Amino acid sequence: MQGAILNVNGIITDLDRRQFAAWQQVAMYEYGMGLPGKLAGDFKGLSRPAALDRVLAHFNDTADEDRRQELLETQDRFYGQVLAKLDEDDLVPGIKRLLVALYDHYVKLAINDPVGHGDEIAKRLKLDEYIDVVGTADDPAAPYQALLAQMDVPATGCIALVTNQADLQSAAAARLTTIGVGDADQLAAADYQVRQVGDLRYQMIEKVWEDTHEDK
Repeated sequence: MQGAILNVNGIITDLDRRQFAAWQQVAMYEYGMGLPGKLAGDFKGLSRPAALDRVLAHFNDTADEDRRQELLETQDRFYGQVLAKLDEDDLVPGIKRLLVALYDHYVKLAINDPVGHGDEIAKRLKLDEYIDVVGTADDPAAPYQALLAQMDVPATGCIALVTNQADLQSAAAARLTTIGVGDADQLAAADYQVRQVGDLRYQMIEKVWEDTHEDK
């Protein structure tokens, strides 16, 4: 096993909560009232355009492409302000131990953050010394292939830790060994599943990788 690609959201820290906080600020800024906290679950795992659709629907509003772009830029600005408050207390339990173990075994590490704030997040969480490659928003159609190329690691030598079905499908299409973290039904197609990051150990991940390649 030469490399590992980790989703930022759900593996490193909880970005769904930060994204929703930014959308609440957008709602207050644009409509003079925030989004109720009970809606947070409806935004979980949504892309930013899909989340914008939810906001517009909540306020019975519509937007042409120019205004949608303006709203997305406003949300990104508020999101940056939310991220500025991140610190090590916001790490998902168990992830720092896992990153150190992978790093100590000379596994190259990349983080996948399609929104494009990965560098800032890694620095604020004090993980940048362990991370070799940070994904960007430049290649949303094939993020895993782009990260593999930057890591200079073959797909067959890499594992992906994913938290949603879209990333699972993308990682599998790139021929990575996949470990799903979270919803067992949503991640049923993964090579291996765990309930939470704290259940992961280096030896377990290495064994999963070895098992997926023993007949290849």
